[in-house]
Amino acid sequence: MFNYRDQADGLRRIMAKTSARIISVIGANGQPATPWMRNLALGMLAPEQRLLLIHANRQPGLAHSLQSIVTNNSALKRAILNHPQGYDLTCLAENDLLTSPLSQDLKGQLDGIVKQLSYDYDTVMIEAQLDTQDHSLMMPLIAEHELVIQMDRSDTAIKAAYVTIKHISQQHGQIPLGVVVTGANHDQGQQYFMRLNQVCKQFLGVTLDFIGAMPAEVLAEQKKAGNAKAAVAEAGQTALAFKSVAHRLEKQRITTPSLAVA
Repeated sequence: MFNYRDQADGLRRIMAKTSARIISVIGANGQPATPWMRNLALGMLAPEQRLLLIHANRQPGLAHSLQSIVTNNSALKRAILNHPQGYDLTCLAENDLLTSPLSQDLKGQLDGIVKQLSYDYDTVMIEAQLDTQDHSLMMPLIAEHELVIQMDRSDTAIKAAYVTIKHISQQHGQIPLGVVVTGANHDQGQQYFMRLNQVCKQFLGVTLDFIGAMPAEVLAEQKKAGNAKAAVAEAGQTALAFKSVAHRLEKQRITTPSLAVA
């Protein structure tokens, strides 16, 4: 975890021209993937590694957003929360970006702040989404690094993911795109991924990477019945799936120019 009192550490990283590995996650419909981002962050945590999770909108427990830091010219540390589970937490905007999109000037300022923060961490995870006006990613740096699309196991999700990928490729060109399928086991996830990958290659000339699958939740009837074994099994499967996705992301590092030298 980053210690804001240890400014020498950040200076050493800047002088060494090293910045964090940046991974962004976006929902198949172009919206944030809030529900499971924190679990993925936990899966990415490693001993002595510093991780920053950046949500799109203000979350409970966060007193300030990076947007408010820019607007009020406040100290950056006021927008960073040290989460008890071992990572740091912040958010980009005060309000829902779907109803209150950011100006181009503010996007540029936030982009600069996240680049600055990247020197203080080993991994930065960003909850991304598309701008409702021009369908571009909300910060330029997201298109310069790894982007993971989260979709559920449905035909509707395949169509939504295709539209999102089309917008991204039209606005940002060919960038590395991975896919995680939720509500599915590995075989089911791979099946739905292959269908999406096929249409993206055929109509967009885009090839995707399969990052993994997340299991479906225990049925509501089982939960109501107090099936403790099912709940424990679900928790174990879910934790293992997040670890598997995190491991695949680690193995599948995509070589992109460092922010420090870009």
